[in-house]
Amino acid sequence: MTASGASRSSFGMPGLATPESAATTWPRATHCDLPSPYRIMPHVIPYRIPGFQRHFTPHDFTLSPEPIDSAEWFAQFRSRVEDAIGRRYLPVCRMADGEYLLLFGQQPPSLRWQAGKRFLLSCKGLKAQFHARLMGFESATAPGVSSGRMSSAEWRVYGAKLSSAYRSILSEGILAMHLGVSVIPWQEHYFPALGRWLAEAEVAVTPNNYVPFYFVYALLRGANRSKLFAGRDLVVVHSAVGEKRRRIAEALTAEGARRVQWITISPSRSFADVLDLSCITGRPEICLLGAGVGKAALFNQLRLLAIPCIDAGFVFEVWANPEKRWDRPMMVADNTFDLDHVRYIDDATKSFIRASQGGHAAQAAEILTGIRRSRSVRECQSPT
Repeated sequence: MTASGASRSSFGMPGLATPESAATTWPRATHCDLPSPYRIMPHVIPYRIPGFQRHFTPHDFTLSPEPIDSAEWFAQFRSRVEDAIGRRYLPVCRMADGEYLLLFGQQPPSLRWQAGKRFLLSCKGLKAQFHARLMGFESATAPGVSSGRMSSAEWRVYGAKLSSAYRSILSEGILAMHLGVSVIPWQEHYFPALGRWLAEAEVAVTPNNYVPFYFVYALLRGANRSKLFAGRDLVVVHSAVGEKRRRIAEALTAEGARRVQWITISPSRSFADVLDLSCITGRPEICLLGAGVGKAALFNQLRLLAIPCIDAGFVFEVWANPEKRWDRPMMVADNTFDLDHVRYIDDATKSFIRASQGGHAAQAAEILTGIRRSRSVRECQSPT
């Protein structure tokens, strides 16, 4: 199928098509059926990205406004970005737990956790909420790498402005929202608040303006990334200085970039930064941002460049230190991927992935049962 525009009754518009009012596809085989409040899009599809198949199992899914094949979806996304290079403004911005926390605050834990774990997570959330009221918002991409920091008063002011900025990106470009669904709950507890936020945006959500979060990482780290970088004049918007900046620039040059120009921003307060575009010379073709959760405030300032502006996030950390490619999914393509080197999952999960990808269904099911018990995940109920 093709990713076509949606009518005013489509998802995200006043006539919101909820799972109760539209046909849904929620395969029982997912073993992670979401409670109905979390089903904020009418479809869940197998989550796969060409060139990164070894990152996924048959239990990985993502929410979708249409029953589109994820490989076709990724191809359409990549084609749209490549077509805009050097030609027109196209904002591409990722949203995950950090952005959700910034926009919506603490949310009740997932209903898929067992009661005891939900209670503990609720207490932890209340403690974090109380701390935030006193100290403000703070988030980190990795230890020592701030994703944003603001006082309580700033959070109240800039939170609303950033909310509007993220909606503008949805209207004009692409929001890469993390709506992944798997056997262990992660950030699905934000889905109800996100669904309300999208409905209030009055912008139809389609495969054109929403893609899964990891599509962006796969675009920048996949085998076809030379189409983005080779011979290009790049603009980087990032806080790195000194040796780290040098390593990032060298990594981009090694990828084939013809020139790398730099706009320096603050390490943790990008939401308040004012960009000086006068330092940019020539005709840049693509812009890469690493600006934390306040990044949405920068996109409109970059509009005058009239080029794709891609929120690269953690990829900058990998360009600065290649060893960090084992710290996040989709940093290593299949041809060099080694599960033994991966550091973002534990040994039990690695065993589950090996069994699943090796076709050992019974073994995978046994490992999965142990994982769910050890992490207090509730038994799945038949979908209603």
